[in-house]
Amino acid sequence: MIDWQTASWIAGVAANAVSSIDKLYRGYADFFNKKQPTVGAPPPDIRIQNNVGEQALVATSVTTGAVSQKVTYDDLRAKLTASDRAYIEALSQSLDNYEKQWNSALVAKSMASGMDVGRYDAQLAYLAHEIAKPLDEVLDFVERMGLWLDDHYRAARHIAREYLKSAGA
Repeated sequence: MIDWQTASWIAGVAANAVSSIDKLYRGYADFFNKKQPTVGAPPPDIRIQNNVGEQALVATSVTTGAVSQKVTYDDLRAKLTASDRAYIEALSQSLDNYEKQWNSALVAKSMASGMDVGRYDAQLAYLAHEIAKPLDEVLDFVERMGLWLDDHYRAARHIAREYLKSAGA
């Protein structure tokens, strides 16, 4: 069993990792579907946050503010081990790094012309495959923590698993 502070820390890192998925999702999905980015695509309705005041990882509706799920630090203490801290930290850092690379490639592609556009498309394709494994693992971890995922995250997981299948992973 982990201590309360470790449970709090893991909840925060997991919430940050899910936030990275939220930021990447629209472009990731559009790239997977070979579409142009969808302007005004609605964001996910569920936001997962570490709520230190409530001593819980909380899923709330963005539109209504209603709490749909709550996993307390005591719940996390019972479910997680000390090794989970390093694991989720590594996944979160990976997603943060990939998010930065993804955004950088999108900006560079928008300024490119000719054959350089193809080079940035290839970089995005490479990143899409690289993002798949940590994205899938973060979602598995969050479910193991006790949160059920909404359609937005199920769709992200489906895309990630399709990339992993195509790569033979």
